[in-house]
Amino acid sequence: MRRPALVTIALSLILAVAVPASAPAQQPKRGGVLRIAEREAPSLDPHLSISFLTHSYVSLAYSQLVRFPNGPEQKSATDFSILPDLAEKWTVSKDGKIYTFSLRKGVKFHNKPPVNGREVTAEDVKFSLERFVAKSGFNTRFEPVTAIEAVDKHTVKITLKEPYAPFLNHLANPSFCVILPREVEAQLKDYNSAEAVIGTGPFVLKSYEKGVRVVFERNPTYYMKDKPYLDGVTIEITPDAAARLAVLRAGKVELPHIWGWVSPEEARSLKGTDLVVVPHKVIGQGFIYMRTDQPPFNDIKVRRAASLAIDRKAWNEALLFGEGCVDSGPVPCALSDWKLDASRIDAAKAKYLIGYDPNEAKKLLAEAGHKSLTIPMFHWPGAGLPPYRNPAYSTAPPQAGRSFRRLLYVPLLSCPVPAGQYVAAPVVAVARFLMTAPATATELSAEFAGVLGVPANGEPRLVYLLVDVRPGEA
Repeated sequence: MRRPALVTIALSLILAVAVPASAPAQQPKRGGVLRIAEREAPSLDPHLSISFLTHSYVSLAYSQLVRFPNGPEQKSATDFSILPDLAEKWTVSKDGKIYTFSLRKGVKFHNKPPVNGREVTAEDVKFSLERFVAKSGFNTRFEPVTAIEAVDKHTVKITLKEPYAPFLNHLANPSFCVILPREVEAQLKDYNSAEAVIGTGPFVLKSYEKGVRVVFERNPTYYMKDKPYLDGVTIEITPDAAARLAVLRAGKVELPHIWGWVSPEEARSLKGTDLVVVPHKVIGQGFIYMRTDQPPFNDIKVRRAASLAIDRKAWNEALLFGEGCVDSGPVPCALSDWKLDASRIDAAKAKYLIGYDPNEAKKLLAEAGHKSLTIPMFHWPGAGLPPYRNPAYSTAPPQAGRSFRRLLYVPLLSCPVPAGQYVAAPVVAVARFLMTAPATATELSAEFAGVLGVPANGEPRLVYLLVDVRPGEA
């Protein structure tokens, strides 16, 4: 089956809120509680939800085999070195197909029943990774894995069918491969309750009052003996963006979002306060996804027409005050070390990536045999909110997206699968032609994942813009 195309329409720019930049660097001091205003996570089970809210919440409590650098460990914005976490060391066979991990001895789960602070073993790792494969919407990340073995109490061997460059990266991602105590599911059915969130991470989930707050306390038995510095983290559940900004201004929270960002318009409203807002480009973007395995988007002329109908400059001005980046893909603007700028792409090809020409778009549609074309596009209401700023269905100002929607006559239909709960099969069954959503929305699906030669078990997050998909047509 041919892989469907993705056309990026997002011009993402996130603005991180910080304390005054003039404050000198200081040695960390122990104590204090970090307060965050955030929406409610749809679930606490990291394998039964693809929501970043779920993964952000529970990442405070869990560990992985390996991890990415945190805080001052990270030497640059592009430093995603793989560091030891529950595995203190590992080896890779010469053929790149066998990974052997040696676990730290004496690392204990949180002291909560039914686990009661017992030691982590290789059986827990085997259980957790096999559960990820069986239940997670992101399980295509493990498509090359053929076997997971507990060699002994502190040794895990993972066998792949072929060398797989992003394997350690996936193991380090707290969205995918957290290590869970195996008896919790047997006794509590899943990991979707405060009682069931039992990990080895820096914080222990002490209480969860739905719709009100989530309270984490410092893990006194965390294997990093001097960490964490904080006594705890409290998430004040605040669904409304204006309310989150209000409690930030009032000094009742330190972060208006678990990632610390505010939207461009919110950043402007913080001028005159003692907060410093720092512009920061991100790789999370809003997409329009096309099904190129069936008409009408299996015709390159229709795909090119769709791209030429997008006035990216107008969307940038309307949604991001001109501060965003018109993405020529496939690498997002934030990854400047790897990005090929549009100015360096052949002009004849670049126009289909960033150009705006409704007259040529109409001509291409006519050449493809379409006098008019009505295509439903599925979306999740609210998915265009900051930071994704998806202008395909933005309401302010409406003129920015009309050329695209009028040319193709695109009615917007709410996807009946909840954004935080869907799995691959229902999404593909529902979104027959077009879909628009944030970056994570269809990465899990083989139907919507790989393009430009990137397989579904690769890293489709890096595939951001294309109109010419199939070989020989570009």
